[in-house]
Amino acid sequence: AQKLTDFVEGRFSNNLNPTSYQPGLNSAPLHSLLPKLIGGRLRKGFAEFGRKMHGYYTEDANIVGVESRTSSPVNIPRKENLEHPEIQGLFPCGEGGGYAGGIVSAAMDGERCVEAAIKELRGF
Repeated sequence: AQKLTDFVEGRFSNNLNPTSYQPGLNSAPLHSLLPKLIGGRLRKGFAEFGRKMHGYYTEDANIVGVESRTSSPVNIPRKENLEHPEIQGLFPCGEGGGYAGGIVSAAMDGERCVEAAIKELRGF
């Protein structure tokens, strides 16, 4: 984990904010562990989101495995079989598709979409 501001500014977090995460957190230099392309875009995105949403960019926030507690502002449509109504073979899922509100529900929705895609591809 790392403080959000330290991640964006490329500093190691000497201490972390209190957390409800049961095993606890260990400070890690996430800013240098991620590939530069990904880390750079995340840093830029966090800073930009902080300019748009007051209170988001703060040293009081930890990032854990670079998961951020924001939800997708979009909802990609899908039919009852979970496939997009107009794009054959597209199965929108998880937070990015607007069908989950956290990492566990996103994973569960992803499993459902994979099962639906397999069923559709096999023609069942």
